[in-house]
Amino acid sequence: MRVKSVIIACLLWVGLAPAQDFTGGRDQLIIGGQASVFRISYDGFSRIYDKRSGLTLGATGLVKIRPPYYAAVKYHRFDKEVTLTIDNVAQKQKWEEQWYNIGVRYVSYGERRMVNHFGFGFAFFNLNEIGPVSVFGRAPGKRNASGFFLDGGLEYRVVKYASIGFEVEITSAGIEGKSGFEGSSVGGYLLSAGLNLFLF
Repeated sequence: MRVKSVIIACLLWVGLAPAQDFTGGRDQLIIGGQASVFRISYDGFSRIYDKRSGLTLGATGLVKIRPPYYAAVKYHRFDKEVTLTIDNVAQKQKWEEQWYNIGVRYVSYGERRMVNHFGFGFAFFNLNEIGPVSVFGRAPGKRNASGFFLDGGLEYRVVKYASIGFEVEITSAGIEGKSGFEGSSVGGYLLSAGLNLFLF
């Protein structure tokens, strides 16, 4: 009986949701969270950490500047941990990477439930390696990188105050001011799915 009630409630919600009018809805401040798969571009990464890709979590904040432009701030974190055997001693090796994107997003919210968007801007990375070795061939430790990002995606507004979205992001960043393209970049490719909330 409970399963039937849930199914009926879902069918009613799906049937009534298209009738909502999104014109004039909240779109001044939007926050969201994403689950992503990230693949780092740096060539030497898999030599120590086995695979270049892994799961990561992130968050996004959008503030309307003027339609259809939004100021965008994004955050992601990518961690990887392996066990290395050096001189017959097993040791933990850990990679911690977090980055912040600051830029502009082009998206036009209105009556349409499905919208696409694209954005670009600057990317700032904080890296920390803990363990006996480093992918950079130097002593492990903390490093910084900076570069740029490009992103694009689709968003489906399921109700007036929430949407689900899919996004692809490309970042490129070089260590300590060096060029950061392809194999020398600690950025990479990010494929995300997430939920956005329209607060104001």
